[in-house]
Amino acid sequence: MEGVRFAAVKPAVAEAGTPMPDGVIRQWLILGPVPSPQENPAQQDVLPGEAELAPEEGQKTGQWVWKTITVDTSWLDFAALLGKHKDALAYACTYIYSPTGGTFRLNLSYVGNVRICVNGKASKPIGTRFQLDLTKGWNRLLLRVSSGEQDWFVVPVLHGWGGGSYRQTNIAWRTPLPGVMPAYYGGGMGVGAPVIAGDRLYVQSEPHDLICIRKTDGKVLWMRRSSYFEAASDEERLQSAFKDAESLAAKIDAINSAFVAGGASSKQLEEKAQLEKALHGAMRRADAKKYAIEPSPDVGFSGFTPVTDGRFIYTWSASGVSTCYDLDGIRKWIRIDRRPAVEHGFSSSPLLVDAKLVVFMRDLSAFDAGTGQLAWRVPLVSLEGFNPGGFFHGSPVAASIDGVHVIALGDGTIVRASDGKTLYSPRDTGSLCVASPVAEPNRLFHVTSSSMALFTYNLPDKFTEPLQVRVSKLALDTAAFPKHYLPWHLASPLIHEGLAYLVNNSGVLTVVDVEAGTVVYQKLLDLDPFLGHNEGAARGIGISPALAGGHLYFLGNNGAALVVEPGRVYRQIAKNKLEIAVMVGHWSERQERFVANPVFDGRRLYLRGEGSMYAIGPR
Repeated sequence: MEGVRFAAVKPAVAEAGTPMPDGVIRQWLILGPVPSPQENPAQQDVLPGEAELAPEEGQKTGQWVWKTITVDTSWLDFAALLGKHKDALAYACTYIYSPTGGTFRLNLSYVGNVRICVNGKASKPIGTRFQLDLTKGWNRLLLRVSSGEQDWFVVPVLHGWGGGSYRQTNIAWRTPLPGVMPAYYGGGMGVGAPVIAGDRLYVQSEPHDLICIRKTDGKVLWMRRSSYFEAASDEERLQSAFKDAESLAAKIDAINSAFVAGGASSKQLEEKAQLEKALHGAMRRADAKKYAIEPSPDVGFSGFTPVTDGRFIYTWSASGVSTCYDLDGIRKWIRIDRRPAVEHGFSSSPLLVDAKLVVFMRDLSAFDAGTGQLAWRVPLVSLEGFNPGGFFHGSPVAASIDGVHVIALGDGTIVRASDGKTLYSPRDTGSLCVASPVAEPNRLFHVTSSSMALFTYNLPDKFTEPLQVRVSKLALDTAAFPKHYLPWHLASPLIHEGLAYLVNNSGVLTVVDVEAGTVVYQKLLDLDPFLGHNEGAARGIGISPALAGGHLYFLGNNGAALVVEPGRVYRQIAKNKLEIAVMVGHWSERQERFVANPVFDGRRLYLRGEGSMYAIGPR
């Protein structure tokens, strides 16, 4: 992208135009609304010779006039620019200068249909991505966008194609991770964040691996598997099917060892994925019920954040396997507590509280952290059905009331940590709770998807039963902004100095005065989102806002990050971007996605992408 520039009207000289290092075109000529014909083949003209259109400001095409617009973000929201219309088309034209020419990728988010023409030729889509072959010099880009049922927009973001040279600044190290999979539902989307213990990072990887990385330089120190194979009983290990599993596990171990040594090829990692499936099959032959193979969750089987007490690392996966390791990777215990799958899969990370490892998989279960023995189990939702009532995706968090350890669940329920007894049940949070609650002294904050509201739970100073919780609810109205499918809040709120910062999946920031219960301001952030139904867990922005060094950090799922000053007025300090192609040469080759929350430590930010772990900051 170095040297690439844009201009709404083709400049007379090559040196003109505005740089676009982040791949965002911020000036366009637009035309519309043009009535959409009943028969509208995606790659055929609606306006005469539309692929050849090279408009000027104020020029008429048919009865419509081209006008120049400048945008703050990558969103071209035609509902706001042209008004809401059904069965309408909008045209957007701009010029792109490339000092080298070559192949680029255009990531698109949209709700209707899109046709793209470059220099008069239609570009063919690859799913929701388009290949742009730019010539050296100025190129003409034309978009035709149809309206959706409610919204009408396109979000074009330009990226370099796989390969090529790049420039990096302030990245201490980058460590490639295994497990990147094609972009449809599930498949190792890199959702789980790392945890830090001493001088090491610990992160889970598909389908059931724990990777230990040295914090100083990114060197992989070891890798451990926590699959059904490791959890098998002594009796099962005597079965003939287990002999097949041992042979497969040995082949996987060899690839894992090569990865740790830095010598695993992409072909070996692809083979590893197939061997893991075969290992699952062998275990199922040993016990079809105990080791039933469930569909891959949207976050993959390992899309969880491990937890640590500084001496041990505890993992939990969507296969129902929980494990305890010491910091050097020696396993202390392992167990299986599997429940039937749900739609989109399980995605609640484990919690360490009151010397117990607490996990949610239809039931809420607590295991003794030292031995792995079951401490208590509480049924929360039915074991039947693909969409059980009351199910949630958020992770539990710990809180304390008058010295009593409690657990706030992803749907707002509060239970006692000692025995799992329900102390408080929410009344109107609705279903499909995706974000995790946030705990502060004497308060809990919870944002929901279906009810589109911020809930504040004011906890009592004294612990009594039944628990007296005072609840306030603030509706979150984002109707003034574009959305993709639904304007859900997938990310948890950030609470700082009396303000709550909330970001929805389209990148709309809502800042709330917590005490007054009022909205301070709303803004569509410049986060270059990528929204798609079949993109695993990366269907919109789900990374929670973070506070570090006195600044707010907002990260998108397409590699963009904003540094912002906290307060009642939006003041942006910087925009940065990480770009790397994953699955190079595959039909699913794309810009690396980001779903995991950032982890700050000293002067560094550790960020996990679907294919890499990054240390950002000084070496």
